[in-house]
Amino acid sequence: MKIRKISQKLDRTLLVLLVLVGIAIATAFWIGGWQLAVAGLTQTGQLIRTIWLRLLIGFSLAGLIQVLLPGALIAKWLGPASGLKGIIIGSYTGIIMTGGPYIVLPIVASVYRAGAGVGPIIALLTGHSLLDLQLLIVWQIPFFGLELPIARYIACLLLPPLAGLAGSAVFKLVTKSPEVATSDHDTGNTKQAVEKRGTS
Repeated sequence: MKIRKISQKLDRTLLVLLVLVGIAIATAFWIGGWQLAVAGLTQTGQLIRTIWLRLLIGFSLAGLIQVLLPGALIAKWLGPASGLKGIIIGSYTGIIMTGGPYIVLPIVASVYRAGAGVGPIIALLTGHSLLDLQLLIVWQIPFFGLELPIARYIACLLLPPLAGLAGSAVFKLVTKSPEVATSDHDTGNTKQAVEKRGTS
């Protein structure tokens, strides 16, 4: 009974991660014994000491955003019913989102949990990866000169909306169900979907 209760509290993503960690530890032990396995765990501790403050700041900012931004506002501009407008907004909001994954991913996750649609979130993640101005100005132009990074940047301008549209369609196909409610008459279903995200 205790095992069943524990498994119910763990979502599938966490279970997959735990299995992968277990496989990695077993592989390290098989290759180099406990010495190699312990060395890997030691590296884990060093990584945590390096990034824990960034993680704390990112999670704090994400939690505050989730409280400060009204769900109705997010649903209006980035919700599943926002259609192409939400995907366009998500695509090019990523341009001005600076910071590493420790900052950006908690913020995007909080927006998603607050009611943003799958398409806009995929477009936002894609836009940040491809169109981040900090990456262009601080890293790519100094290393490659002006022409190549600008050519790449212009070529990628249309990719985030396409990724949002395609990703939304794939999500519906994979889950075999509508993303969330698409009209004001389905507000109750929308709230249930958002609550489900918050517990996953």
